[in-house]
Amino acid sequence: MMATRQLLGAARSRAVGSASLGLRRTMATVSDSALDKKVKQNNWEEGNFINYKKMSENLAIVRSRLNRPLAYAEKILYSHLDDPHGQEIERGVSYLRLRPDRVACQDATAQMAILQFMSAGMPSVANPTTVHCDHLIEAQQGGEKDLARAVGINKEVYDFLASACAKYNIGFWKPGSGIIHQILLENYAFPGGLLIGTDSHTPNAGGLGMAAIGVGGADAVDVMANLPWELKAPKVIGVKLTGSLSGWTSPKDIILKVAGILTVKGGTGAIVEYFGPGVDSLSATGMGTICNMGAEIGATTSLFPFNDRMYDYLKATKRTEIGDFARSYAKELRQDDGAEYDQLIEINLSELEPHINGPFTPDLATPISKFAEAAKANNWPDEVKVGLIGSCTNSSYEDMSRAASIARDALNHGIKSKALFTVTPGSEQIRATIARDGQLQTFEEFGGVVLANACGPCIGQWDRQDVKKGEANSIISSYNRNFTGRNDGNPATHSFVTSPDLVVAMSIAGSLSFNPLTDTLKDKDGKDFKLSPPTGNGLPERGYDPGQDTYQAPPKDRANVTVQVSPTSDRLQLLSPFNAWDGKDATDMPILIKAQGKTTTDHISMAGPWLKYRGHLDNISNNMLIGAINAANGEANKIKNFTTGEWDAVPAVARDYKAKGIRWVVIGDWNYGEGSSREHAALEPRHLGGLAIITRSFARIHETNLKKQGMLPLTFSDPADYDRINPDDKVDILCTELAVGKPITLRVKPANGEAFEIPLSHTFNEAQIEWFKNGSALNTMAKKTKN
Repeated sequence: MMATRQLLGAARSRAVGSASLGLRRTMATVSDSALDKKVKQNNWEEGNFINYKKMSENLAIVRSRLNRPLAYAEKILYSHLDDPHGQEIERGVSYLRLRPDRVACQDATAQMAILQFMSAGMPSVANPTTVHCDHLIEAQQGGEKDLARAVGINKEVYDFLASACAKYNIGFWKPGSGIIHQILLENYAFPGGLLIGTDSHTPNAGGLGMAAIGVGGADAVDVMANLPWELKAPKVIGVKLTGSLSGWTSPKDIILKVAGILTVKGGTGAIVEYFGPGVDSLSATGMGTICNMGAEIGATTSLFPFNDRMYDYLKATKRTEIGDFARSYAKELRQDDGAEYDQLIEINLSELEPHINGPFTPDLATPISKFAEAAKANNWPDEVKVGLIGSCTNSSYEDMSRAASIARDALNHGIKSKALFTVTPGSEQIRATIARDGQLQTFEEFGGVVLANACGPCIGQWDRQDVKKGEANSIISSYNRNFTGRNDGNPATHSFVTSPDLVVAMSIAGSLSFNPLTDTLKDKDGKDFKLSPPTGNGLPERGYDPGQDTYQAPPKDRANVTVQVSPTSDRLQLLSPFNAWDGKDATDMPILIKAQGKTTTDHISMAGPWLKYRGHLDNISNNMLIGAINAANGEANKIKNFTTGEWDAVPAVARDYKAKGIRWVVIGDWNYGEGSSREHAALEPRHLGGLAIITRSFARIHETNLKKQGMLPLTFSDPADYDRINPDDKVDILCTELAVGKPITLRVKPANGEAFEIPLSHTFNEAQIEWFKNGSALNTMAKKTKN
């Protein structure tokens, strides 16, 4: 029986621990001698070690303060506290200051992160960091050709990233290496570690018991520059697994089921922690799949407790020493007996059906037994046009082996895929291994096109030619995300997410109505047959083939390395430090725009075609607030320039004001800056001359990002005061009043009428006030570096 139970306050449920590792039921700390070893975090870096001893010491301090059993998620976070003695700790309330073990950036987000880091004036990153080139490769013809095309088109970006990584002691994974999350699992993830990555599916590393959390570039820069990283203490959702998977059911079906239970918002502000006897039947890569797609329910991250399946994967990826070290710390790499969860979900894996989620949202979960009926009832296009397997979510050796076994079964009966079929290996290591072991040849015989080791269609990097835009059609993939237009830019494409196993089966049938558990197919002679359930090894019997060497280590002598940025580049631009505050009140400022209604980071700084300008602040600033609705006329990207009386685009008016030395403010509505943590949404207003964003309320990450850029994120003490301000009013902000915990005055000067004052609230602390005074957090870092 599968069930979900909401458990709040004192009624929280307690987890029953697994004895799979022979762990003693004790709260005693691990002996120092066992944790004194120097074990490297990975096989690529010499000086970075796993510090279980420090983690154990921090945990002991927190235990003495809280005096209660801890969830595994709590253990990881609290063992990485900057100040375990003084840190306030309350789930869902406190803001934790943490010291992550690592930072990872994908190539689209790494550009601005590194440009910001460079302006801090530091000679090297303070924490282990890697950059992975996976987002800028478009799927067109196949792996080799697509990779060669991308290397040509993006040469200046790749040259910049490679040279900057060499200069600042960052590991660089070249185009073709694979998808960031797969590379992290294969090389860098370790049990009990804390990693932040500039991509929402960073939680993939939870498959090795690591708390891996997706962040914006500004957060990554903080950690690269040795500042503590701030995170609101997450709640913890427990998922208890019993039974075991069999037949057509796979690890992907667990998260598809959980997504259906929790919805796309149900995990917000929480870590999803899996436990129970069912965990031991899952492979480490299967656990990674589940954690990866946890991003689709809004979870901060997801993770599994350390077990023997993780040890096996560490051993297979030549990290046995890490596995042995983790075993010596194993009792802290799982939840305590009696750990309490804010919500508990129970799933019996023996009764779990294969699921298909979608279309248009990853939480519309339908078991395979009811899917044909749902497709007919909802009038979803029955023909499967394209089947796509792989991606960072499902490209393990196990995934590829099981999928290939189904394809081989079809080939043995003389039939191939009816749908177009693509395969995206998650890494060069996976590609080389399945090429050696024959699965790749099977997929090609089956009619498949092998794409580059990159994100490709999963993130919309797909030059799809088989249907016209606007044509209703169905595709099915083993990816993680299927929002409208996500994969191919066609809003009429019905995109479904499932396991690689079902993708292959439904590609053979070419129909959404096909259920491989019950339905038959026609072989080459017209005879009926049923596909056999998938089989495949979790790990390659002959070990992994590393394939081509695609890693660039930073050189020992970095002093003479020059970062490559052309002054005439259209895509890259070195950042100039923002000016420090002049120490005066700001007077007679125009309101650039009074934004009305929802104003997300996508309204403030759109993605899509603007992706190529992620490394060029001035060019990408041409999208600033072009999606925001102007309260003056109900239109987007049309505001009045008070100096000319003309109506123009938002960025154009901002540039005109800046050229004339006029600072400006934005008035915003509720939850301003929700959505992606994109730091460009904070950089652009600062770059174009803005001083303050004044709103009814802010999304927390955007508010922090504005502070980091030296802007004033301020809120109306009385939200109703939003309505008292007209778009053509002028305002004064008494900046000299800025102090911790005290309001700041906004003086409003209507075009017709007497001036009046409004109190504004803020959340600045002492350190953040220094950011404003110095012009930005980076300026503050640079100032300290010089001193």
